[in-house]
Amino acid sequence: MTNSPAMLRTARLLLTPVSPADLEDIHRIYSDPGTWLHLPAGRHRDLVQTADHIERTERSWIDGGLGQWTIRVREDTADRALRAGTIIGSGGCALTVGGAWNLGYRLDPASWGRGFATEVARAAVRAAREAGPARAITARVLENNPASIRVLENLGLEAVWIGASPERHPTDPLDTRHLRRRIYADRPLSPRLIEQLVELG
Repeated sequence: MTNSPAMLRTARLLLTPVSPADLEDIHRIYSDPGTWLHLPAGRHRDLVQTADHIERTERSWIDGGLGQWTIRVREDTADRALRAGTIIGSGGCALTVGGAWNLGYRLDPASWGRGFATEVARAAVRAAREAGPARAITARVLENNPASIRVLENLGLEAVWIGASPERHPTDPLDTRHLRRRIYADRPLSPRLIEQLVELG
C-alpha cells in the first residue's frame, strides 16, 4: 500500500483520518482520567465534546489537506495487551490559529511507554512539511509533562515561549490556565502568533 497523508503506515501503526465512525473509541480514550494525567480538566465529559474534536479535525483535513489521524495497532505490532486494529488514540498536525499547524496527540494509557507518541509525532511533522511547508509547526505542552517535552525536543522543535496562560476563571476549580506551559515551534514565530497560541491555553 502506498503511503499518503490519508492512509499512512508507520513502522508499527496504521494512521487514518479521524472520522465520526471512530467516535465511541476516541471517546473511550478521551474520557479516561488516565489519559489526562497531566491535564485533568481536559477530560471529555460527554460524546458531544468528542464529536466536536472530530469535527474540528475533519475541517482541517478539508481546509489544509491534513488533520489528526486515528491511531491503530498494526497486525505485526499486536500482542496480548494490544490486539491488531485496536484504536489507541488520535494525533497528528491540524490547523490552528494564525494558519499554523498544531501538533498534538492523546494515547490510551495502555499504550504508553512504547514510543508510539514519538512515532506518530514524527510522521505528523513530515506530513505537515509536505502538506503546507509555509505553515509553522507548533505544539503546546504543560511543564508537568516531561515525556511530551522530550518528544518535542527529540523532533527538533524549540521552545519559543514559557509561562502561565492568563487566568480567565480563577474561581473555577477545573481552570488550569495558570499552570506553566511551553510553546514549541519549528521556526521563529511572530509575537502575534505567540500571543494567539498563549490565549488558547
